Amino acid sequence: MNMKNDNKQLIKDVALDLFGQKGYEDTSLTEIANAVGIKKPSIYNHFRSKEDIFMEVIEDLSVSEVNAYKNASKKMNINEPLKNVRILFDLFCHRLVTTKEALLWKRVTFFPPEVFKDLIQKQFIHFEQVTTAILVSIYQEGQKQKLFSDIEEDEFIASFLCLVDGVFLEHHYYTEEIFRQRIESAWKVYELGISSRKGE
Repeated sequence: MNMKNDNKQLIKDVALDLFGQKGYEDTSLTEIANAVGIKKPSIYNHFRSKEDIFMEVIEDLSVSEVNAYKNASKKMNINEPLKNVRILFDLFCHRLVTTKEALLWKRVTFFPPEVFKDLIQKQFIHFEQVTTAILVSIYQEGQKQKLFSDIEEDEFIASFLCLVDGVFLEHHYYTEEIFRQRIESAWKVYELGISSRKGE
């Protein structure tokens, strides 16, 4: 990677942090430039505007999330559907806690900049489609093995997405210790709800 590409990536990395911490509207190009260690005009060697930076950051964020889930699905053992649902759940929780993208993802989900609502919705829908495809595969194998309760495919998918949506909100309000306790409790009840082998 040459110096120009290095600087462009550094600008995006810094912008990701600032957009996550302060929001799009309250982050200026001057702040981004200062954090990178360059003059503001140098940003225009890589981006036409703050809007361009934000769009690329959001698109990169979406690619990162999608790739994480696709990679996880490739490592799943198709013969272990219940375990695979837990793998997806753990991946979601892990990325929520450990990745710097999570802060921006939360911010734009709750408070999307008006001008970027369509872009954010498009990326969110794409991510959900990828997740749904993985869940469909898990559900179908689980039904073959009679591992799941008498629930329809769309109910299985919706219940998982609602579970992680709740976790998404929980992480916003609680300490790490309480958050860990609550997600384990949520998973325990959820697993009992979908499993046909209750008490085994």
